[in-house]
Amino acid sequence: MTREKIIVEEGVYHITQRAPGRELIFLEDNDFLSFLGILKKTSSKFSIDILCFALLPNHLHILLKIRNRNLGEAMKYLFQSYAQRFNKKYQRKGHVFCGVYRASLCRDDAYLLTASLYIHLNPYKAGLLKNPFRYKWYSLHPYVNEIKDAFIKVDYILNIINDQDRENARQLYRKFIIESSDIEYKNILRDLNAPRKFLNNFVSWLRNNVEKLRWRKTYIFETYLKLEERIKEIKNTKKFGYPESRKALIYLIEQLKANGYSVKEIAERLGIGRTTIYRLKQYRFNQ
Repeated sequence: MTREKIIVEEGVYHITQRAPGRELIFLEDNDFLSFLGILKKTSSKFSIDILCFALLPNHLHILLKIRNRNLGEAMKYLFQSYAQRFNKKYQRKGHVFCGVYRASLCRDDAYLLTASLYIHLNPYKAGLLKNPFRYKWYSLHPYVNEIKDAFIKVDYILNIINDQDRENARQLYRKFIIESSDIEYKNILRDLNAPRKFLNNFVSWLRNNVEKLRWRKTYIFETYLKLEERIKEIKNTKKFGYPESRKALIYLIEQLKANGYSVKEIAERLGIGRTTIYRLKQYRFNQ
């Protein structure tokens, strides 16, 4: 299930999953509650910290931190458990979710903070409410109010804003929600690339306007910088005739997939055709 994903210990991942076509994955309140119950069980069973989430009728977002390289097993348990429960309840057959979940590695603190803002703004941007602070099935409330919630680990993100004054961190987070709610990103219910488009734009805004935040450059961020360097090298050389070069390109493609890029976008970033990517994928499987 995670063959195309790069999984690192202690990594933070933005998980997205949705229903096929125009179907729904949550039909009533008990469905939302059931999913949250399974999510809590998954968190405990696989030692995963849930940083934030948003559940919408036809798709969902989860920001989580793993301790071990067990993301695939955990997500399989989560989504299969809910799908079985959903099908049994509504006496239906078939897929509840649209294929394999997507997992984007959060490469640094700015990206991590932005991912949490994007997730919490999802219901508002989808037009489900007029006030971004008034949704029932997301984790924003303990981020902006003094609410103790043992399930949602708010400290990991709020400490980026202010690790000395929790109330100040909450106030600033609320301010970020208000200001970022005006940033436009279209087709949130249909465009699978909307999260990254928004994230990339708002990460730049954070870096340029929030000078007081001390961005921690973790080893994940250093890996990202190396990834950008490799992309430049590939675009400059384009010599894929040797096995070593092909293997290096395959690894680079998998890294980009792990960061949420589609095949089309990977082809554009690397300056190669989509056919080349599919051929390289077949080459890898034949080794």
